Amino acid sequence: MDNKKKKKFEKIMIVCLIIIMIELGIMAIMKIVRERKIDRINEVKDVIKIDDGYITVGISDFHKSKFINEKYYDYTNTVSKEKMSIITTQARIAKYSNSKELIWENTFENKYDGTFYDVLEVDDGYIAVGSFVKEYKQIDANTRDALIVKYDKNGKMLWNNTYSVLSDTEFYKVIQDEDKYIVIGQSIYENMEMGTHTIGGGIIVSYDSEGNELSHNNYGGNKSGIFNDIIKVDDGYIVCGKDAANYGIVVKFSKDFNRDENDTSLISRKVLWERTYANTDTFGFTSMALIDRNLYLMGAVNISNEKNDKGDTIFKYDAGFVVYNIDGKYLDKFELGEDVHNRITSVLYDGNFLYMSMLLDVDTYYDGGKRNSVILKYDLNDKKVIDRITFEGNNNFVINKLENIDNKKMYIGTSNNHCTFRGCDYENIFEYFE
Repeated sequence: MDNKKKKKFEKIMIVCLIIIMIELGIMAIMKIVRERKIDRINEVKDVIKIDDGYITVGISDFHKSKFINEKYYDYTNTVSKEKMSIITTQARIAKYSNSKELIWENTFENKYDGTFYDVLEVDDGYIAVGSFVKEYKQIDANTRDALIVKYDKNGKMLWNNTYSVLSDTEFYKVIQDEDKYIVIGQSIYENMEMGTHTIGGGIIVSYDSEGNELSHNNYGGNKSGIFNDIIKVDDGYIVCGKDAANYGIVVKFSKDFNRDENDTSLISRKVLWERTYANTDTFGFTSMALIDRNLYLMGAVNISNEKNDKGDTIFKYDAGFVVYNIDGKYLDKFELGEDVHNRITSVLYDGNFLYMSMLLDVDTYYDGGKRNSVILKYDLNDKKVIDRITFEGNNNFVINKLENIDNKKMYIGTSNNHCTFRGCDYENIFEYFE
């Protein structure tokens, strides 16, 4: 090769290298832009203790996972028509050792988002329940399908089943009754959808050990009804949640609660009794405890007698609970005397005291403010809060649940204490207290 051709070849190579460097630079910038202001999610919704560790379920983007790949999906904004890549937040189940070292984790394989809310240990594995975005059109509609999944002891999925009655369906809690799994949740219309179905609202569904549906029933409005918690009693199941805005509900179903397909009544004949409390906040009753044949239903209760010009109540809420007996008779209401507006999110009774997780200043985080929780210790005899556990130094600290594990009390949730221009890193938490 003569010098002239050699110089020409070198120039071409230099140009190619420059082009490659520019493209790599553009790709790096796009990656930074794509990841900018992303909140990294890793939140635990429930924990159970097993012989050699813990099983947790929740939601994660698996950003630094050694077991599950981080995923994105393509999305086009319906207003601006901007095309973007969205990080997928996936349902997560994980096993930790007794020293809380991660042993394995798995997900429910899906193109879009998913969440697990509750987990149950069975003889040969674990049952997890939650919801997932099944189709692209559900993203803008903000709707989901409910999900129940069985995993073996090593985290391998054995079977799964989905459930949908109305447009937006989720499962929130699962319990076992002999050889059946009883699941509760919500199935409602999507925003602006209209209809007269009598089969939505709060839902209760039973499955056999292979994931086949056995029975289902419901109660509440098809725009807002929801079941948040369930207790098994000798002759049925008691559930709590909400119906319409500001209406907490508690409902008792029979053991054989399957709704007749020809039953179009608002209240199924399999509902043994139902009670509505008209002065909760918009979350209704979030959780409950059964103590000496009395039901303690948690949430936030109205403490205001103020009226506006039209004579409507100007609601102000204090964290509190309402008490019914096991036969549905109203007994009492308790306001905890906290600042407005707080809400009880979970309750634990240890045989002596009530422990309640309380989300503080609920109104502020609707507008993007930080969220924080505390734990209250309540004396049922003296009817007052006798201790308060606070958590400092976090931008966000949210307790989703309180559990009694091996006679020790544990709080479960998520926290973050570091945010940058690229967003916040949220981490799951499950720690013993007291």
